[in-house]
Amino acid sequence: MFNNLKAEMVRNEIRQTEIATSLGISDKTMSNKMNGKSEFTRNEMFLIKRDFFPTYSIDYLFYIDKEHCVNVI
Repeated sequence: MFNNLKAEMVRNEIRQTEIATSLGISDKTMSNKMNGKSEFTRNEMFLIKRDFFPTYSIDYLFYIDKEHCVNVI
């Protein structure tokens, strides 16, 4: 889930723990959000874009390919 976000994190050498810390959430909560077990809030999405990926759109970063997802929220 969130393949574009994951790809940009790898390209920019940004770890989930960095984003979790920035959002004030636990690593486990961040992992759950990245894997689709819980949802990112709208505010969290805007903060991730602003703080880590300002040149990318929200639509791009948080795109979900529903054809390849089994548990789409």
